[in-house]
Amino acid sequence: MVAMVSERVQLGVLVAGMFFLSLGFSVIMPVLPYYSQNMGATAFDLGLLMASYSVMQLIFTPFLGELSDRIGRKPVFLIGLFGYGVSFLIYGFATQLWMLFAARMIGGILSGGIYPASLAYIADITSHKDRGRIMGMLGASSGLGMIFGPALAGGLSMWGLTVPFFTIAAASFGFVVLGYLLLRESKSVDVHRLRPGKVSLLAPLSSRLWLLFLLALLVTMLMSGFQGTFAYYLMDRFNVLDTPSAMPVAGTTMIVTGPGIMAIMFTVMGITGVICQGMLLGIKIELIGERFTVITGLFIAAASFFLVLSASELVSLMLFACTLALGTGLVVPCLNSLVSKRTDEEHQGAAMGVIGSYNSLGRIIGPPVGGFSFDIHMDLPFIILGFLAGLGGFVAMLRALRLRALERR
Repeated sequence: MVAMVSERVQLGVLVAGMFFLSLGFSVIMPVLPYYSQNMGATAFDLGLLMASYSVMQLIFTPFLGELSDRIGRKPVFLIGLFGYGVSFLIYGFATQLWMLFAARMIGGILSGGIYPASLAYIADITSHKDRGRIMGMLGASSGLGMIFGPALAGGLSMWGLTVPFFTIAAASFGFVVLGYLLLRESKSVDVHRLRPGKVSLLAPLSSRLWLLFLLALLVTMLMSGFQGTFAYYLMDRFNVLDTPSAMPVAGTTMIVTGPGIMAIMFTVMGITGVICQGMLLGIKIELIGERFTVITGLFIAAASFFLVLSASELVSLMLFACTLALGTGLVVPCLNSLVSKRTDEEHQGAAMGVIGSYNSLGRIIGPPVGGFSFDIHMDLPFIILGFLAGLGGFVAMLRALRLRALERR
């Protein structure tokens, strides 16, 4: 009985750790654009700033996953949480733009160990029967963090833009202590004998899954490009700053702040994504299948970018942003499922790792592309991203129709 309770506590710590990781990531989104602009950042600078985190994760996550095989899951997990806290302290004390880059990169390097260590820990202590369910809990906790983070940022930023950073830093250090006390090192003989092979990001493009991997890159590029430029769009289009500003709302005006709107926007988008994946996705797949659900989602996303440009007040702006979340929410789970179904059981982990790497590449490319094009014209990022989403949907449709024709022969 003690062992059972102890295992549940350990799983609870890991699930809470993933919630906290995504909470910290999403807390930054409403605040960082205004915080960095006060230090002289352009939209392109912000794009590079956001991408630097994903670059570090892309480079260091495989190494930290291997390190957890050698020295254990617990130390890598705790070092990741501690480094996460340090990065948020640097955010809070930053006075120059280079300090924000340092914080972002340190956070990307060290927090990159949290995710692989958590997954490996769960693989060590759970049976094959329960593993999928527990992994699903880990994903759900991450999704909830993405919902509550922007709302938390919006509330805390009323006392100052640095308050969300110091709050997450303090919570992170407290979580390190909690993890040290409650986690025990997982015992697995087999996993410590494994040595990962080298993975090339170009090799999958020569496989029959090439389009799925490129679409995974595209979708994360679309969302990260939108997230990286939206605050600047609010500033330039509606003159909404980090101080109380007038925003048109359904025929009248409301006094709001930029971080407040960003917090509400991303919270509602997160809720839309969860509802989409939890309720609508299964119905859609049942009706038209996964391939055509991907196509539908991409075309919805494409239309959303152009609709955002037509929005003249807050309600329509939020509605079209949620439509974008709906479109991408239809695509991502279907891509993961299609890749998994087309991969044999012995290579499931490698396939998921590859699609994860393409997701990281999308988060690296999206913000700088959005920021650079925004500095040319504030509408250009949405035009480019909308065009790319539509192009992806068109190519995916041609591919699906061809596969359907081959299946009927």
